[in-house]
Amino acid sequence: MISCRRKLLDRLLAQNIALMKGRVLDIGGVNPNNRGTFVPPKDCVESWEFLNVDPSANPDYCCSAERIPIENGTIDTVILTEVLEYLANPREVLSEIYRVLRGASHVLVSVPFLHPRHGDYDVDRSRLTPIRIRELSEGVGFRVVNIEAMGSVGSVIFDILRVALGYAGSPRRRTLSNWVLARLRPIFMFLDSMTKLQSTYITTGYFVVLKKENSFPDDSS
Repeated sequence: MISCRRKLLDRLLAQNIALMKGRVLDIGGVNPNNRGTFVPPKDCVESWEFLNVDPSANPDYCCSAERIPIENGTIDTVILTEVLEYLANPREVLSEIYRVLRGASHVLVSVPFLHPRHGDYDVDRSRLTPIRIRELSEGVGFRVVNIEAMGSVGSVIFDILRVALGYAGSPRRRTLSNWVLARLRPIFMFLDSMTKLQSTYITTGYFVVLKKENSFPDDSS
């Protein structure tokens, strides 16, 4: 059973599908792309390349995003979902992304906020607020196009329950818990719709669209 947060992420990716074009670099992605229900577009996409430190993800580039083995200004879109919270040096990674992007290109980012530690809690480092996202992004040259809250009170409560009864709980109870929560999820989503204004303070995380306005002198664009 997927979380409210994952459903929101799939929806937001679909809403921004027009920004995915040319040569796409999916940092932290798994090849083939099997996260959630979002299906990457085929129209206008030249290639969809994966960068991951985990070789089992079958990436095109098995390395850290702090040193991306790609030339300046040769990537058209970067997908960076559920990655920044793991990074010891997020500013350095954003700077590398800025370097490899062509001018007038976009980065699609998602980060958790009021959300339990991930199952790989030993490397889950941080939670970012909108002001910190702006400081990191604008500090390396990006323009922040949009920062959107991912859900409100209902999503936060549901996802906490999902983890409490899931990977943080007893394995023997997970099947029954998933069955019950799947049937209760519409109630929590309705609560979300009734508490939209509270998402300024209470949200599972943020979906961010960044844009690189200019090219380096030696960019190929």
